[in-house]
Amino acid sequence: MKAAKLMLLFLLFSVQYLSAQQTDIRKDPGYFEFTDFSSLKSGEAINEVFLEEALLKMVAGLASKEEDGIGNILGGLKLVKVEEFMINEKDIDKAGKVIDSMENDLLGKNWVRIIKSRSKDNYSNVYVKPAQGGGYSGLVITTLSGKGRAALVNIVGKIDLESIGKLSKQFNLPQVVK
Repeated sequence: MKAAKLMLLFLLFSVQYLSAQQTDIRKDPGYFEFTDFSSLKSGEAINEVFLEEALLKMVAGLASKEEDGIGNILGGLKLVKVEEFMINEKDIDKAGKVIDSMENDLLGKNWVRIIKSRSKDNYSNVYVKPAQGGGYSGLVITTLSGKGRAALVNIVGKIDLESIGKLSKQFNLPQVVK
């Protein structure tokens, strides 16, 4: 049953993708590029989610009848990108420095850090990008455990912080603080 749902979603996404005009999401103020950090990957991704606007709108339409409001949350989003992967132990210190560099980059681009959690070799940071006129246009989460497990999340679009927990459960996003 799960495979059939995934195949249906893939088919619908393909139709939406081919018919929709694609904009360069990288120009959106809520988008953040993780290239430096992603380059430290070792092996295959543990979890990877990449949902673009066309698919998010389709899923929002399908979910709009649910009571928990997931459809409304998804309707305002342009991208949900999650990468969870392992980093070699020898690169853990380098990864911590890359996270610090990313933080400087985010703060320099007027992102606001709302959570910073550090303990020994564990890093967890959450940032939001204030939108013009109020609210938020982006959310970035970076986590790194001393055991080499890293996760990067970028959600682009109209962000409602009160509802983001529902979205996290829906897409099985990595927990920020464990």
